[in-house]
Amino acid sequence: MFKYLMLLLLTGAAFSDMQAQQAAVQGLTVPLASVLLTSQQDSFSVHADTSGRFRIVNIPAGHYNLRITCIGYLPFQSGMVLREQEQKKIDCPLLANEASLESITVTHSRFQKTDDLIDIRKVAQPTTIITEKAIRMMGSRRLDEVLREQTGMTIVNDLGAGNRSVGLQMQGFSSDYILILIDGQPMTGRFSGNFDLSRISIANIERIEVIKGASSSLYGSEALGGVVNIITKQVFSNPELNADLTGGTYNTLDASVSGATPFNKQRGAAWISGNYYSTDGFNVNTEYLKEGKTSPPYHSTQVQGKLRYALTDSSGLQVSSRFTNRQSTMQRSYGAQPFADRLDEQDLNTALTYNHSLRNGWRLLGRYYLTHYETEQAVTVESTGKLLQEHVFNQTIHRLELQGARDLWRKKGSITGGFGGDMQLMRNQSANSNEDMHNYFGYAQLNYSPAADWKLVAGARYDGNSTYGGRLNFSGGFTWTPLRWATLKGSVGNGFKAPTFAQLYQVFTNITQGYTVIGANDFQQKAAEMKEAGLVQQLWSNAAGIHQLKPETSTSYNAGLILTPGSRTEISVNAYYNEIRNLINTEQVGIMRNGQQLFSYLNIARSFTCGLETSIQYRPVKGLLISGGYQLLTAKSRAVIDGIKAGQSPYNTVRSPDGIRAASTSDYFGLPNRSKHMANLQAFYEYKPWGLGLSVRGNYRGKFGFMDMDNNGYIDQYDVFVEDYILLNAAIQKSLLRHQQLTLRLAVDNITHFTNYLLPSQPGRMILAGVSWHWDHRN
Repeated sequence: MFKYLMLLLLTGAAFSDMQAQQAAVQGLTVPLASVLLTSQQDSFSVHADTSGRFRIVNIPAGHYNLRITCIGYLPFQSGMVLREQEQKKIDCPLLANEASLESITVTHSRFQKTDDLIDIRKVAQPTTIITEKAIRMMGSRRLDEVLREQTGMTIVNDLGAGNRSVGLQMQGFSSDYILILIDGQPMTGRFSGNFDLSRISIANIERIEVIKGASSSLYGSEALGGVVNIITKQVFSNPELNADLTGGTYNTLDASVSGATPFNKQRGAAWISGNYYSTDGFNVNTEYLKEGKTSPPYHSTQVQGKLRYALTDSSGLQVSSRFTNRQSTMQRSYGAQPFADRLDEQDLNTALTYNHSLRNGWRLLGRYYLTHYETEQAVTVESTGKLLQEHVFNQTIHRLELQGARDLWRKKGSITGGFGGDMQLMRNQSANSNEDMHNYFGYAQLNYSPAADWKLVAGARYDGNSTYGGRLNFSGGFTWTPLRWATLKGSVGNGFKAPTFAQLYQVFTNITQGYTVIGANDFQQKAAEMKEAGLVQQLWSNAAGIHQLKPETSTSYNAGLILTPGSRTEISVNAYYNEIRNLINTEQVGIMRNGQQLFSYLNIARSFTCGLETSIQYRPVKGLLISGGYQLLTAKSRAVIDGIKAGQSPYNTVRSPDGIRAASTSDYFGLPNRSKHMANLQAFYEYKPWGLGLSVRGNYRGKFGFMDMDNNGYIDQYDVFVEDYILLNAAIQKSLLRHQQLTLRLAVDNITHFTNYLLPSQPGRMILAGVSWHWDHRN
């Protein structure tokens, strides 16, 4: 026994002596960078923390190669010799990589975030990244201007919101089903389901992450058709100041200023920015709108900031906040009594995030999020100031979430998960209602690579709702690379969307457009009260079928192929099919006493969208990128198709120029506001020695249905359509001074001056000139 004890003591002493003789390396680089130290015998791999610090210990003496990489930066590489017991310190600043101009499909890049552990590279659905440089080269000012030029994305108007609301369509899903996030947190404030993308300035956006198809297994309700995640600045390694001023047609003015600095030896970083935007609006309906604008004049102010501090080498705290105020007044006259429509909006978002890395490899992140949206609308007679209508609405969400992520099986796999809940509060003064809703959720996603050419993903999420109970959603997918230049991808996912407060409870009359909407859950009571008061002339038979709304669900299928036949070319094709059940449809259910329409909401059985997206990127010479994209889309309601086949009213007839006749399924064009064909073609060129950047872009949108004129419940070939059109845009920018701190820009949007009164937010030709200035301590 004594011999064994002595052997153990001697072995331990030898091991301790060996450790004492081993070296260590510590350093400072950009936050979350990957650090790899290798020799012929050993390999060490770590990640820098949120302040950029890293440390590698217990390194045997010898010759090593140090390589540090981070997305968006050029790699750092250096050789070194480590002696016994040496404690080497090294600073490794990475230079920004300005090579990428385009919107790219993510296949291999890892985009880490300091306030969210969900990695877009690991989701099952098709994904796209729009880079900061692509946004800058386009000369865009608001978020809707960026997204309208992307393959498979369409910007649409909500006429019921006074032409103000500019929403997004993807894969045939309307804006109601697209979840809009800023740094992984949901945004509130929708008009008739549309989230107005023009509310968001592109100032200080680092990138935009887009997921197409049902994404509820990770993001929950509202992600029925996809997700747009706006990522603000993540890394502040150097003190910097930025200023930008743009002005042009329609008295458009866009001014931004921002500043950032690390402090306390890079342990902390602070960033703040402000943006002011104003426009006089425009009128593209001069034939009918004698006075006023189809797109209103407005001004918007936005202030946002972020503060991050590393409490220890493995934990950090971050606070971020964003406040936006927008005011607009729409003055109109269709030859009758002029009136003024004023809208004030306020939007506040605040988040507190704590992240911690454990020694066993787990990354933990906890965050509290507060968002508040408030709008006040008033319609008055111009001459007398008499109040015709007032609408006050505000919504507040308190959200708490805990996330965790870890690599598994020697980094062949990983797991990401989380759980939390939120409390939603709504105050609707016009409907005299105060409604609250509680949600709770838990989710997990597993990624595994059984072989170098295979990647598998599976995920699930449970969402509970205080009104509708619970729902479990799944997603799964694979990536297979059988050849170096060919990759196959496939995914399937479930979507879930609970009805909105407006669809459930809102009572709203839009005097300017001439209609009234009553939420479904309160319809029978509110309609009876209004009829008794003499406000309702007639309720139609379909009003009897209005009951409490059910949640909408969807299943999305995607199959794609990515080809890289050479270093200069990439081709991608993606086919998709989306099946939607319990679709919430807006239907006219009666007539008001003054002749205006009365609407409410009903669940219809099934709808579907299917289509094909394809894109190509080609780099014929250094600095030049040519890209193009095309989408084929079919979007229809199965209830309409079945109604036409069964001869059910009102689907069984169409009103042709020769009179009313029996309908056939070939008469059915599809869901309104969806084009069967869309395409884009873009060219970006950068010549770095001159600091010169050019872009020319064209977007084609095919014919789409606008209005059902014969009230048969669908768009047929005899209804009102918007004919196909092309928009051409161009921009040029030139950087000046030694370190290119000063940049001059000129952009021309809608070169051919296309307008259509059915597209009230599409301006004519816009010419804009701008100047921006950038400084950091390296200048």
